[in-house]
Amino acid sequence: MILDSMENYKLYSSLHKDWDKAFKVISDCLSKPIPGDKSVRVEQDGIKMVMQTYKTMAFEEKKYEGHKYNIDIQFLVKGKEIIYYADSKGIDVIVPFSEERDHMSFADSPNASPIHLVPNTFAVFFPGEAHKTQCVWGEVVDAVKIIVKLQVKYVFAVLVFLVF
Repeated sequence: MILDSMENYKLYSSLHKDWDKAFKVISDCLSKPIPGDKSVRVEQDGIKMVMQTYKTMAFEEKKYEGHKYNIDIQFLVKGKEIIYYADSKGIDVIVPFSEERDHMSFADSPNASPIHLVPNTFAVFFPGEAHKTQCVWGEVVDAVKIIVKLQVKYVFAVLVFLVF
């Protein structure tokens, strides 16, 4: 897991061949108007991105999620939120893994750590790292976030097999 600000994204360029491309997509997205109460999905230069507009929710209303084949970059544009982070080992799976969506849901973890996101910061979650997003920090707020997926299917496949 990584938590940092946009100004430091280049520090992590060696993590993935498309890292800089992902942040170019984020920058391009930031130069456009924010959509209303809907999500916008875009694929640009082979990078999958979604911009979500939402209200933060209580911890109890959200579920942990995880992925096997994608790195999640979650960049907050507007608002504030807490993302809870936990190692997925030892957490009960409540929605089985979907190969098509590269997604599974987990029960709550007693060993979770809160991550506080403010505008212009990003959190990165790797395969095997469960995360519960869009949680309220203080009061419910309107938030906008850009999520970019970087495929790591062939790089982490063996490691993820051991984790899950």
